Amino acid sequence: MSRFNVSKVAVLGAGVMGAQIAAHLVNVKVPVVLFDLPAKEGPKNGIVSKAVDGLKNSSPRRWAWPTMRH
Repeated sequence: MSRFNVSKVAVLGAGVMGAQIAAHLVNVKVPVVLFDLPAKEGPKNGIVSKAVDGLKNSSPRRWAWPTMRH
């Protein structure tokens, strides 16, 4: 079996599933860019920011490495 090295991942959709997939990848030290549609009100990246904040405050903590950008 050949190895495939992943150097960076984009996750489309910052809902529950997308955010947790991104968190799992971050936890194995894969850089992640998390995308979602722009929020209709407030900051344009508000949906992604809310998802990342939810991961930071979850128990058990799902996000251990500070490499996920939003």
